[in-house]
Amino acid sequence: MTQLDEKLYDEKYFAGQISKSDEKAAWQYGRLLRFGKVSVATHPRLLDAGCGAGPSLPFLVGQGFQVIGSDFIYYPLLEAQKRAPGVPLLNCNLNDGLPFADNSLDIILASEVIEHLSNDLLFLQEVRRALAPGGVLLLTTPNLWDIRRPLAKLTGQTWSGYRDPTHINLMDPQRLSRLLKEAGFSQVRWRTGIKPAYQRTVRRLGLRLAVPYPPVIGNGLMAAAVK
Repeated sequence: MTQLDEKLYDEKYFAGQISKSDEKAAWQYGRLLRFGKVSVATHPRLLDAGCGAGPSLPFLVGQGFQVIGSDFIYYPLLEAQKRAPGVPLLNCNLNDGLPFADNSLDIILASEVIEHLSNDLLFLQEVRRALAPGGVLLLTTPNLWDIRRPLAKLTGQTWSGYRDPTHINLMDPQRLSRLLKEAGFSQVRWRTGIKPAYQRTVRRLGLRLAVPYPPVIGNGLMAAAVK
């Protein structure tokens, strides 16, 4: 990202992260850890690369991980420090690589990050370099194959992946899987449909119904890969 890009981020941009409840963060990041089949017993050293205002940090610390956070923008790191005072935080540009020694981390979490980066392959190569053997990358990003994308166009709306002007590098499952393998990762797995397609509360019966997305064309892309 360039300095011009940094101007697109402001306090309003990070408002959702700042207000995210610990309960919602625990559900979101706990799901990622389960998908990656990792635990503090086997993978204790964790970097949240692009941690923003740090909604993940209290949950990860509470799980026992040795957590470090990083972000390109300085403002959200100030908010992250308030949320998790004991977590070391770094201000760094992921397009330029990772300021970590080889084999020094067990998990690198990059949630909603790669779509902001112009140099995706360098970032993934740097992630692999910094991970110890058997280390795991956990990643989420918008899914270009999301069925809502063509539907939004038909209804004159804007698909969520296009609403953020800092999304310069959107992925589909095929391209992301190919990039991860090109960067040298193995055991690449992915899934889509991170959230239900439709939720509705039936008041009379007191039921909450959730309709899942069909495979591949779900509303988000989650991936795990092993060094």
